[in-house]
Amino acid sequence: MMQSKLKSVPPKPTPGAQTGAEKPSVNRRPVLQVEGVDKVYANGTVALKGADMTVREGEFVSLLGPSGCGKSTLLRIMAGLGDVSAGQMRWWEQGYDVVGDTGRKLAFVFQNATLMPWARVRKNVRLPLDLDHSSRPDDVEKSIDEALSMVGLSQFQHAFPRELSGGMQMRASIARALTTQPNLLLMDEPFGALDEMTRNKLNDDVLALWQARNWTVVFVTHSVYEAVYLSNRVVVMAARPGRIVDEITIDQPYPRLPDFRVSTEFAGYCRQVSQALERASALGEEASI
Repeated sequence: MMQSKLKSVPPKPTPGAQTGAEKPSVNRRPVLQVEGVDKVYANGTVALKGADMTVREGEFVSLLGPSGCGKSTLLRIMAGLGDVSAGQMRWWEQGYDVVGDTGRKLAFVFQNATLMPWARVRKNVRLPLDLDHSSRPDDVEKSIDEALSMVGLSQFQHAFPRELSGGMQMRASIARALTTQPNLLLMDEPFGALDEMTRNKLNDDVLALWQARNWTVVFVTHSVYEAVYLSNRVVVMAARPGRIVDEITIDQPYPRLPDFRVSTEFAGYCRQVSQALERASALGEEASI
């Protein structure tokens, strides 16, 4: 298996959404706001209850919580892949508030690479551009070349997915998202099935791309370590019903070097997030009694 190296609305302040790095700032405008969002499925299951959350331009925010707490549900609602039962999503595009409209500048990276097995890497990566008929052919090819280069897959563009490692398949999935040149990147546990070394490398790669492209990222994970390493802010959720119960600011500068993972500061943040997660789990257990 191949391996690769690699109407205008004033912003609402978000308590604690501040870092010691130069990005993001509490003065940056919101990209989206989740306001009192409930999600109830047809069978009566309450997936989300009263979710409130602001994501600001340039932030890297991780959603963390026990299984069944609604992390992926909330992310899909942000992407426009699901409806809300109550509440609303507020989006800002070029300074204007668009209620309930996700616009055109986001991309979604799923938990699995979701590549077409019969198509080569380049064809998989160009799929969003094939679906968008407004792009000129020259621009399409340039976007694909740039995306493949950024994730280190240029030399594997003619390979089939089955010929790639799990990490490389996820790189191809990320490259596919990059071709749309998103302002907002939504990632649903993209590295959960990978080994630790590959996961750490892809964490570094995503952070490098985030800084280079000035994205806003919302990242779902089950890993405390991954959330602390990547994020400006960790949002902790509880289950039954899914709701946001805590936020922890990771007040450390970027770039985050591998040494950060073995630092006293990293251990302290992991302990703080773990304690918040334990409290969230206890809330879920109380709700089920």
